[in-house]
Amino acid sequence: MDDAALMKEALRVAERGRGLVEPNPLVGAVIARRGVVLSRGWHHRFGEAHAEVDALRKLGGPPPADAVMYVTLEPCCHHGKTPPCTKALIKAGIKEVVVATLDPNRRVNGKGVAELRKAGVKVRVGVMEEEARYQNAPYFKRTRTGLPFVTLKWAMSLDGKTATRSRQSRWISNQRSRILAHKLRAVSDVV
Repeated sequence: MDDAALMKEALRVAERGRGLVEPNPLVGAVIARRGVVLSRGWHHRFGEAHAEVDALRKLGGPPPADAVMYVTLEPCCHHGKTPPCTKALIKAGIKEVVVATLDPNRRVNGKGVAELRKAGVKVRVGVMEEEARYQNAPYFKRTRTGLPFVTLKWAMSLDGKTATRSRQSRWISNQRSRILAHKLRAVSDVV
């Protein structure tokens, strides 16, 4: 697997935290060696271990010297509910980290990458960056502006109403639209 495929896998596993990690972002991590996935991790719940630490734990031992960590968001470098991921990566002996996008949080933004580089870790940023930002659009919006991520949902009948004339309809939208609306609620601060 190449860098893009491995980051795509990290983005895929990050989705497992959807609806459970907010207000934190979704983050996925993959540890690979020569293009082969050794371990996958994600942020399971708010206040619990981050994706990088989860992937390291699931590895079940020290990473091979040539292992590469792929992570969808810059590793944190500050103490919050959990210790800094940068420290865990350095302690574990990870020598190379590929980051999809920098974390816009002012406590991290570029500082996590700088800390890793200072410790001698090779860091590359920008693999599947657009996809990673899209995955965390609500987090990026909230962090950068202080405003909620809002999605407008609208359903109406052919005559421009929100119910049929007979008032017998239970829903105007079909089942597929209702499922999509529930998914939008899960990713938006306001619907």
